[in-house]
Amino acid sequence: MFEFNHHHPLAPEFYTTVLGFTVVILLSVWFFIHYLRVGLNSSDASRVDAKK
Repeated sequence: MFEFNHHHPLAPEFYTTVLGFTVVILLSVWFFIHYLRVGLNSSDASRVDAKK
């Protein structure tokens, strides 16, 4: 699947760091999108100043 570079001693730590940051960024983006979808849902909002 992946060819690991055995000549570089920090390759596993690099891949782990990149994978970890990728997971953190994806979770952050998902929570932000979820917040926008829930927070900007105007179907359950109450009208404050209804025009008559």
